[in-house]
Amino acid sequence: MLNGCAALAFTLMDTAPFAVRAVCGVVALDAEGRLLLVRRADDASWGLPGGGVEPGESWSEAAVRECREETGWLIRVTGLFGAYSDPRSQVHVYPDGRRFHFFGVVFTAAVTQEVGSPDDEVMAVGFFKPKDLPAPLFAPDLPVLEDLLSQRATPVIA
Repeated sequence: MLNGCAALAFTLMDTAPFAVRAVCGVVALDAEGRLLLVRRADDASWGLPGGGVEPGESWSEAAVRECREETGWLIRVTGLFGAYSDPRSQVHVYPDGRRFHFFGVVFTAAVTQEVGSPDDEVMAVGFFKPKDLPAPLFAPDLPVLEDLLSQRATPVIA
């Protein structure tokens, strides 16, 4: 495991009420094989572009929209990386106290074109070699990044 956040998430799930949230994420690589990550404004952790699926939107549409909004980059979805819902890693408590159990679908994608700037949910955007990721990492993304680094067969169901 990249760090011990999964145990913390599971403990928090046991002691506090939470809501279920459909979310998406993107393992987006540029032409050099570098991973596109965002530094979150709420907790300064680095994570995959992604977010909530809006009513009337598919998971893949949400992934493209969230990536564009959070990074300023367009992507082309190339496949399904996995589906993640294990409460040991997918329960998250935001700094304001809101608690969610994420049910997420993560896609693979190619970065195609820079079209804008990141939104206010993001402090920074960067491209990183998968074996040289920044810290700290967003806890719910840890299983995805571990699966990426281990080259686990996809799609992952976790």
